[in-house]
Formats: sequence, structure tokens, C-alpha cells
Amino acid sequence: MTMSEHKRNGGPRIPKMAEVIAAELRGRILAGELRPGDYLYSEGALMEQYQVSRPTLREALRLLESQGLITVRRGSHHGPIVNLPDIQVTARSLAIQLQLRDASLGDVHAFRMLVEPTAVRLAAERATSSDIDELRKLLTDAESAIGNVDAFAYQGWNFHLKLIQMSGNAVAAVVIEALERISERHSARKMTDVSDLVLQHERNLRAHEHLVELIEQGRIQEVESYWTKHMAAVGEIGASDIDNLAITELAD
Repeated sequence: MTMSEHKRNGGPRIPKMAEVIAAELRGRILAGELRPGDYLYSEGALMEQYQVSRPTLREALRLLESQGLITVRRGSHHGPIVNLPDIQVTARSLAIQLQLRDASLGDVHAFRMLVEPTAVRLAAERATSSDIDELRKLLTDAESAIGNVDAFAYQGWNFHLKLIQMSGNAVAAVVIEALERISERHSARKMTDVSDLVLQHERNLRAHEHLVELIEQGRIQEVESYWTKHMAAVGEIGASDIDNLAITELAD
């Protein structure tokens, strides 16, 4: 059977050389052999190492760059720089999948309601004094952003991000961070039409301040129930809006 016949009969696709190179370099980055800030070799050295042409190598590098694993600086003699992908990469892919399934911001909020209160309880159980200090610093930053839609949304995302990181659950951190980014972007669009913006921001800030007080006082069970009520209240405020606000692809 020829290769073309093998493809037509549904056999496994043979990866292109560029994909093989990208996979090998990606494996080294994810294994920690190549760390953020490290330089890959120059194009000439990589071409010699893999015995490939410049176009093939550049295709491999484009694959890694699209995944947020390297930054290619044109004209640099040091080669591409290794970096770890931002959660925006995951959020963008997830937003596309949600858009294909006609998901709304209400769907995202409902899922967060299932997961976030438990994650926040875990965060409260593990909280250290330095964690409390950092949360209070984030509250101060949020207070200075009251009335500014984009700035307040960004500070709110930082607060939620810190809470989820404190939970110690890597899966929850990745999933909720991605959903937080999606929620932040779409909620900001909705908040531009809110007439009592400052009042909404102040209420949100007071809720966050009370949560930090509960964590600091070690009232673990109250933390979970309070955050559940807070998230439900946020959802009710804009229930009709968020249910009708379709998830769309995130712009850069």
C-alpha cells in the first residue's frame, strides 16, 4: 500500500518534520530543560542540529510561538527566547470552544458557582499571613480603580486569581483562571452600560473586604457559604444580561 492509499484508508497521519522538531523542543521546555529567559540556539545551529531547511525550521518555531512557548525576535543572533504561555492562551482557546457551543456569560458564571466557593474554602484553609497581606494590597489597588471599568475589572481578576492560587489545586487554578479572564473581558463590555457604576464597584469591594476578614479570622465554613451567596448575588444583578451575552473569541 502506498502512502497516499494509507492516508485515504484512514491510517495515522505522518507528522511533518516541523511538527516533530516543535514537539521535541516543546518537550524540553515543559520538562524544565529549557527555562523561561533561556535562548534557543540560532537558526543556523538548529538547522544543523535537525538537518532541515530554514523554511522547515521556521515553521517549527512558528508552531512554538503560537503556543506561547517562545518569542522570536527578528534579527537577533541569539535565537528565540523561551517563555511560558500566559493563561490568555488557554482562555482564548476555551472562548472559541464556548462560542462554538453558543455558551453565554451566564453559563460561565453557573460553572464558576459550582467550583469557586470550594476553591475559596481551600484557600482559606491554607492562607498564611503573607497571603492576607497580599489580598489586602489587592483590595487597596481595587479601591483606587473604582469608577474605571477596565481597571476595576483587572484588579478584581487579580484578587480572584490570588484566591485560586492559594487553594493549592493546580487544575482549579488553570480552569478558573481561564474562565476568570473570559468573564473579566465580557463583563467589562456589559459594565459600560451600568448607570450606578461607582456604587456597584463599592459593593463589590466591600464583599471582597468581608471575605478577607473571614479568612483572617479563620471562619472557614463561613467563607464558602459567604462566597456562594456573593457570587449568586452578582449573578442576579445582571441575570438577564449575562444570559443573553454570548461568549465570543477573545481579542489580543
